[in-house]
Amino acid sequence: MIKYLIISTLVLSCFTIDLDPNTFSNYLEVRISHLHLEWLLDLDNKLVNGTAEYQLKVLKNVDHIDLDIYLLDIFNVYLLNGNSLEFQIQVVQNQTLVQGDKLIIKLDRQYRALENLIIRIKYAYTEKARAAGFLTKEQTQSKKVPYMFSQCEAIKCRSLMPLQDTPSVKFTYSSTVLSKDPLIKVFMTGHQVDSLQLIEHYEETKLYQYSFKLDIPIPAYLIGIVAGEVEQKNVGGNCYVISEPYFLDDYTRELEELPLFLQKMSEYIGPYIWGEYKIVILPQSCPFGGMEHPLLTFASPMMIVGDKSGVGIAIHEIAHSWMGNTVTGNNWSNLWIMESLCVFLERKTYQFVRPKDYDVIEAINGNIDMIEDIESFVDPEKITYKSLHPNTAWKNPNDSFSLVPYEKGYQLLYYLEQLIGEENFKQFLRSYLDNFKFQSIDEDDFYKYLLRWVRLNIQNNQQMIINEIILIYKPWVYDQGLPPRQFNQTTPKYEQAILLANAWIQTNEQPQNANEYKEYMPNQQTIFMQQIMANWNKLTKSKIQSLDDFYKFSGAKQGVQIGFKWYRTIVLCQYEESFWAVRQFLQSIGVRSYIVGIYEVLIQNYLDLAKQWFEEDKYLYHPLVSNKVQDMLNKASIIELI
Repeated sequence: MIKYLIISTLVLSCFTIDLDPNTFSNYLEVRISHLHLEWLLDLDNKLVNGTAEYQLKVLKNVDHIDLDIYLLDIFNVYLLNGNSLEFQIQVVQNQTLVQGDKLIIKLDRQYRALENLIIRIKYAYTEKARAAGFLTKEQTQSKKVPYMFSQCEAIKCRSLMPLQDTPSVKFTYSSTVLSKDPLIKVFMTGHQVDSLQLIEHYEETKLYQYSFKLDIPIPAYLIGIVAGEVEQKNVGGNCYVISEPYFLDDYTRELEELPLFLQKMSEYIGPYIWGEYKIVILPQSCPFGGMEHPLLTFASPMMIVGDKSGVGIAIHEIAHSWMGNTVTGNNWSNLWIMESLCVFLERKTYQFVRPKDYDVIEAINGNIDMIEDIESFVDPEKITYKSLHPNTAWKNPNDSFSLVPYEKGYQLLYYLEQLIGEENFKQFLRSYLDNFKFQSIDEDDFYKYLLRWVRLNIQNNQQMIINEIILIYKPWVYDQGLPPRQFNQTTPKYEQAILLANAWIQTNEQPQNANEYKEYMPNQQTIFMQQIMANWNKLTKSKIQSLDDFYKFSGAKQGVQIGFKWYRTIVLCQYEESFWAVRQFLQSIGVRSYIVGIYEVLIQNYLDLAKQWFEEDKYLYHPLVSNKVQDMLNKASIIELI
């Protein structure tokens, strides 16, 4: 953990701030207070020309501004009066393709603390921007116009604009996006507003303008855009679904519970402050499950199963409206502050909108997957990723992302709830949100506020509770591996699924209660399939065939986690009769973790086939996905030669 000592000249005081090691900006000297973007889209050529205007507050005497950039073309930096400012791009310790570079802007004079200034930067980005996903029109459903979407978390936003690209800095924001094609519609983070005044002059005589504004401060990673042939439809109340027109009615039916989710979550945690709630279902090549931009959640179409079993992604992203978007972790070592609180709120909402113990099964599944992730971090460079506070210095913090911050953090929160009581913990969370509203905090802020709240609000067993928090909190956050208190959530529904799976694994006969599976909740079915996959080496090909003949898993429209675990099992067991379904699965999704997970076992067992499939299908995937699989294939080919 990097610490920075601050000494006030007015009142002698000293406190520490958990700094962000993944930004090159001088955000402790000068800070963005408002960002305005103006973008001209040229999606046919995968090019965006932009001008960014920054309103900045000077925190201490400064004569330069350092911003984060990643493979941007910088043309000009200037003041509002038109005077240009000198700038240079500095490569920092060969980080160009890891974290990017530093844009150093020399100001026209030294600015003193508390002064304000405004600068503009004219620049462009292309398909090299790792936050941008450019699809050709052939990759869309209608094949009429190209499509673009963004994914800025964690530090990819610096590839779309020069920024203080750190969750420590929050700013209000506005934007204007210009399209040359009337079929291309645009949605961005924020509320759509009437046209804002343009900064630049354009040669094109006919441009279609979309403007957005957000008066609640957000960090850079929450800026998002989708542009293409997209429409929106109301699903009730303040909730909307956005997608390509062909899919909109089906998606709307699947997501008709959105207003209910929002209502139940608000009843538990407090008012929803953002106004409308919109969710964009992206094309198949979307490489992530969901992304929580305010007023513009992004989600993979894998959540659309047909039976509403996949909409947990939407509940999770709605929860970010409070946990992450309102109160934010101040660096990527504190991702758990956003994600674990969000998982906790998501599962609390399940208690109101799903059958009994649905939330418990989710927690059990999460624990199983978390243990797998913890055990996977064997590289000494990644060993700290087993903790809730990983070291991300000189790394792309995305590499540290796993289920550890989600599930290990959730288990801490669940344990605290058991310790101080369910109603008390709800009141603590509400107080926490109110106290840190619109701020970025670290793990120590959370810890100190928790102790203070307990001292002020808990009378029964207060000292025992405080002693236990002091004993377990820091080991839970900083120690690597499993939490200091054993996970203890359980339900008979878990044992039921395990017993049925074991009956298939351990006997040669079809279990008498085999039909029971069809009555399980979807996440209970995942427990069953996890047990099948974990025991793949005990399964004969005839047993795999019996399972498939009875349940019709191969090629079925089912939850993506169930499909993923089944198709990994198929490959591990070398059951080639269902490889057609494995290929079909790989062609139907774009999410990185699932594609990489299938190719991982495919490469181990069928390297030549993996090469053939990937060569034919790689155009379907986002570069973040195809680059990863290509890297895996390259490494496997080198090992094969050795």
